[in-house]
Amino acid sequence: MLSSGVLVTLSLSGPQLEHVCVDRTLVGRLPAGTVTDADVSGLCGSVSRLLTLLTDRLILLSFLENGQAAAVFLNRKKQDSPEAGRRTDKLSPSEIKLLSVEVGGAKLRRRVALNRLQDVALCWWSRSAEDSRTSDEHRPDLVLIGCSAAEGLQVLSPVQTEGSLLDCCFSGSHHYQLLTVEVPGGPGGLSLGSCVDSCVYEYRRGRLHRLSAARIPLPSPPVCCSRQRSDAAVLLGLQDSSVVLHDLGRGVSLHASCAFPPTLLAWHPAGAMVVVGGEQQELMCFDVGMAPLNVALVAEEVVPTATLQLTQHMSRSGGLRRLQWAAGADAGPAGPDGGPAGPDGGPAGPDTLMLVFEGGPLASLRFKLGALTGGRLGPGELLQQRLRCGQVREAVGVLQAMDWSAAPEEVYGGLSAVTNHLLKLQLSADREALLEAALGVFYAPPAPLPETLVLEYQEPVSTYARRFFHHLLRHQRFEKAFLLAVDLQDSSLFMDLHYVAADKGEVVLADAAERKANEIRAAAGAGDDDLLRGRTVPTPSSHRPGERNRTAAGASSKPPTAGRTNQRRPLSVGVPVTVSPEMLKTPTGSVGRQEDGENVSGLEEDRSGSGAVWTEERQI
Repeated sequence: MLSSGVLVTLSLSGPQLEHVCVDRTLVGRLPAGTVTDADVSGLCGSVSRLLTLLTDRLILLSFLENGQAAAVFLNRKKQDSPEAGRRTDKLSPSEIKLLSVEVGGAKLRRRVALNRLQDVALCWWSRSAEDSRTSDEHRPDLVLIGCSAAEGLQVLSPVQTEGSLLDCCFSGSHHYQLLTVEVPGGPGGLSLGSCVDSCVYEYRRGRLHRLSAARIPLPSPPVCCSRQRSDAAVLLGLQDSSVVLHDLGRGVSLHASCAFPPTLLAWHPAGAMVVVGGEQQELMCFDVGMAPLNVALVAEEVVPTATLQLTQHMSRSGGLRRLQWAAGADAGPAGPDGGPAGPDGGPAGPDTLMLVFEGGPLASLRFKLGALTGGRLGPGELLQQRLRCGQVREAVGVLQAMDWSAAPEEVYGGLSAVTNHLLKLQLSADREALLEAALGVFYAPPAPLPETLVLEYQEPVSTYARRFFHHLLRHQRFEKAFLLAVDLQDSSLFMDLHYVAADKGEVVLADAAERKANEIRAAAGAGDDDLLRGRTVPTPSSHRPGERNRTAAGASSKPPTAGRTNQRRPLSVGVPVTVSPEMLKTPTGSVGRQEDGENVSGLEEDRSGSGAVWTEERQI
């Protein structure tokens, strides 16, 4: 949709532009001359398939000259046809119905959005500094609008938010909930700048109610914002040329540096990759673990770089103004679900990014995802591709960002792939830390896992923990193996350690391992159910949220939230742990986790030095 009201439909066939349709039906029929924002999702292929059963289709508009929002209702026939959303013919004046409503506000750029049911829309705008100083309860910056072709548009609930809106959208799971990111205001209406509030509003009983607000501290004032389609995380671009990804459910933040000040953010619909754009036509790609992805244009001599300079490939004086992923994959053979097919015959994900420049032109950037990923770009596919390229640290970063509650099988598959890859390699300090971090996704998550997931996956994950134990034995990492066996509380592991340590002349350690094995057997024979229930296999649900336990995944790692409240690096280096000889001489075998979260006796942690690697080895 152009600012004049001209509707342009582009059809792509592979890398070729197949058809262009320019529709001027709405020009002269709109209540104002300059369109500032439009939601035309009812005309897009993949979205229209999702909304096939709805009878109403509309285009939602906002205007610059006056404080109005408008809706163009489309009275097309055969709305239930799968091809309805792919039509490229022009609109007919007889099949459109234009309605508008006054939403107020000064001459500002208003944003609009429509919920999935297409019965409620929102119109919002950011308050300027002058508006913040003079704001009152009669000057809203967020308006909820009821949409009905029969009853027209009506304002349901105007609201003045406490902070200046940086982003606002409908929840993907609750049709009448709004998710906002607000920059809180200080005394005199001045913006605090170094933090934002992530808020949830709900429309009920005729008005909007704020249900919750979570403050996200930032190292620099925010410039732009984008929310994952799953609503699980918020990405913020900052003035200091950096980006921060905040996981709303776990309260954990990831920080990454950009080569330029970010002004535009565009999440890939699968949620595994985000494209960051700058005003000077620069692009960078990051995975969900905030590690940069090298990109290169298809050419005879491919030279992957972290930053793609569009000015080297096209001459435009205007800056980059918008990034938008295509609603569906390009036209091609249909997949099993009726959508386009990937290289393996399955459904393909979107791979085309639309670029909008100031004053034109339109451009599209198509990503060649490759046959190994099946034409998809989800977290699982990206993790596997990282491993193929030998980028294990980045693969672990993707694994740590995955959500057990949303996709447990995919997370377990990623955990299995990473640990299998590392266990095939010679053990080193770095690989040991990576193994701990990978297993820590299950044993020491930032937030407790649901009990059902723990019961389902604790046995297969413990198999990898036992393999890690024997991997440590093979490389004579006896002290770390001892601590791991303490957490697993398996007498057979202690006996394995006893025999190996005795063969290597580690008499004190061998005796301590034998005592621990006898202690566990005695407890099992006595039927001490309370002891066994607390020490069978360490599970995430048996520990307090945010506490790092010396489990199979983190026997020497710091807590995911230790030393920082809301920010962490993508991957921290493992902390070396030593076992005091005095502890091994303890006749009662007092090695292990003490109750009530106390420190483990005789353990010393070297907390010096942690960092992250932001380099790429090969092109993905």
